[in-house]
Amino acid sequence: MLLPLTPDLYRRIVECFFVSLTALASITCLALNAGYSAWTWDALNHHVYLGLVADSPRWHLDVSAAASQTYQYPYLYWPAYRLSLVSGSGATASAFLMGIQTALVVPPVWLLSYRLIPDGGTPWLSRGLRLFACMFALISLPVLASLGTTANDVLAGVPVLWAIALTIGYPGSRRAALAGATLLGVSIAFKYSNVLFLPLLFFAWWQPDSRELRGLQRLPIKHGFAIGLVTASGFIVAYAPWGWQLWRVTGNPFYPHFSQFLGG
Repeated sequence: MLLPLTPDLYRRIVECFFVSLTALASITCLALNAGYSAWTWDALNHHVYLGLVADSPRWHLDVSAAASQTYQYPYLYWPAYRLSLVSGSGATASAFLMGIQTALVVPPVWLLSYRLIPDGGTPWLSRGLRLFACMFALISLPVLASLGTTANDVLAGVPVLWAIALTIGYPGSRRAALAGATLLGVSIAFKYSNVLFLPLLFFAWWQPDSRELRGLQRLPIKHGFAIGLVTASGFIVAYAPWGWQLWRVTGNPFYPHFSQFLGG
């Protein structure tokens, strides 16, 4: 069921859109001012190749074209591959893509900042603080390090940010927690190391009262199982197109990982 478009919700949507648009314009201009995209060794070795595989699989032609990186989840690299084919306006297209990728960080960060800094007696002060919160997120090391490169760490992290924003931003809401768990599963499909955020999601959902703090036996373990199950479901749905190809070709859906258990 869609939320009714109340004046308050309308103001929130406009503010989030404005902050996201500002981030898009700022990062795009910053990238254009730099005047180049860094085609690093990773880009030349496997980023563009993985985008090519996402565009048109090459199992009948290649076995290990980029060593073990050949078998990484490829679909987030598709934009880098398409940009490598662009001529003429390549710099503009690359800068705009960097702006979009970075601006995707803003909505979940803004949602979380709105929950932490709601409108009070001075709405403009609250809006300014939320703007600064989003700005600080965009000047964090992972975002800055990805500018001008073909790395997809920011894209892989966006579902994690949504998972945290939904779970912490809507405390006590099962729907928000399960939606966050699903998005975390998607992010793990993008980048395996994101599984480290799973305990954080569980404890963010479990917000004990004083009685539970005095007796951890009240810890709702069934909530942990629910989050784990839903996270696994999100992972399977997102990873299935790539895992199926790996399983069909190598006999191991996670190849070259877990080869000692799954073969391949």
